[in-house]
Amino acid sequence: MSKQKQQFEIVRPEPESLLQSARSFGYTVETAISDLIDNSITANASEIKISYGIDRYSSFVRVEDNGKGMNEKELLNAMKFGSFNPLNDRHENDLGRFGLGLKTASFSQCRRLTVKTRTKPGKEFVKCWDLDFVATKKDWILLRSCADTNSEKNLGEFSDEGSGTIVLWEKLDRLVESGEVKSDKEHFYRKFENVRKHLGLIFHRFIEDDSVSISVLEDKLEQINPFNVSLEFPSTELPEEQLSINRQHIEIQPFILPHESKLSGEERINLEITKGWTEHQGIYLYRNKRLIADGTWLDLDFRKKESQRLCRIRIDIPNTLDTEWQIDVKKASAKIPDVIRKRIKTICFTSIDKAIKVYTHRGAYIKRKGEKKEIVYLWKAKQKKGKRFYEINNEHPIYQLISEYLENDAYIFNDYIKLIGESLPINFIVSDFSDPTMIMKDFFEGSKGELKTIYKNTIEALIDAGVSEKDAIEKVKHLECFQHLNIN
Repeated sequence: MSKQKQQFEIVRPEPESLLQSARSFGYTVETAISDLIDNSITANASEIKISYGIDRYSSFVRVEDNGKGMNEKELLNAMKFGSFNPLNDRHENDLGRFGLGLKTASFSQCRRLTVKTRTKPGKEFVKCWDLDFVATKKDWILLRSCADTNSEKNLGEFSDEGSGTIVLWEKLDRLVESGEVKSDKEHFYRKFENVRKHLGLIFHRFIEDDSVSISVLEDKLEQINPFNVSLEFPSTELPEEQLSINRQHIEIQPFILPHESKLSGEERINLEITKGWTEHQGIYLYRNKRLIADGTWLDLDFRKKESQRLCRIRIDIPNTLDTEWQIDVKKASAKIPDVIRKRIKTICFTSIDKAIKVYTHRGAYIKRKGEKKEIVYLWKAKQKKGKRFYEINNEHPIYQLISEYLENDAYIFNDYIKLIGESLPINFIVSDFSDPTMIMKDFFEGSKGELKTIYKNTIEALIDAGVSEKDAIEKVKHLECFQHLNIN
């Protein structure tokens, strides 16, 4: 058939254009290195070593693992764009999806990618993409060895016997930007401090169960568990729930972090992770134990608020539901499937409500199990014409005692209490709670003796006012301010 009569055209992309476009998938250095580690874990690596060097002429990032390695055909396929159809079934422990991660993650940070691998000692294979070389030759030319002797030096040898893979980034134009050595080093090290925290968070479940060890410059990373923030004060686990889509199970576990006033200064700083307490609230989506979304409400119509910052919700999904959750190439974002959206939103509502009560535990009424009476708080949270405000509870027994005692002069006391409520320094309080370096004093911290004296004085005052001793004790027992004395 002549070309004029063909019903189709073969249209191949220009190599330089496509490779340059592949650099703009939106990776950060943290998410790019995470993608490399995904490949290492999928290859059954138990040890992953990250190293780097920066100088005027030869900067590099190197990631080595002791996974199963690849033969030459597998390496060639790994270096090929779109090497795996995302619609195909994957092994249940596979952290990949699109067959793009190695290339797109690497090119987002560098212009030269070299990979050395072996399935057993003595049988090594090397392949190299150099974007400048591709641009010069204007073709899809994949080198079968290192680009030069300096690259060979940076690639190095395997640190252990056995199988494994080494990934080398060079020509780090996205990591080394200015060309001024001192400035570039300063920013390079700053970025890698964020990399350490990010990896400790993203892969914390692998680190916790000792299935994987990750080190940066031989410094072993510690896990950052976003739900267990204090050894002394564990987070509250709300009821776990299981949902399913296409017979694939989804596990949802909400957590309410302990009130920050209970935490040590170091624990409060650790809670900042990388984005701060408030930004790390919300849903933590895991795919095969690997964290995809760290602190987000995804596409739910919730806004991040200070009062919700103690709420964190863990959702576990298998890699068989990638399409339903719309997992992106970077494995850094997702969308809640419509079929379970309503239920997840309800779970979030319930969890947020409980988190707010812990965060503002002196501004509401609550009931205890087995008790018919409500605990009475000193403060009330109210809303009028769409505006939130707080006032001292004028139904509080102590308030009423003072008013009755003052009789005709009670107006002076009432005016003073009104002034206190109207001048509550909310802006300063919110600012102080938001400051990770500020440790807030807890209720009667270090002076419980004074609180006990107030407790006894209140009972005596009620008795003097004509209340029976039994009723006075019962009334005082339900005042919020004395719950800290563990009154039975």
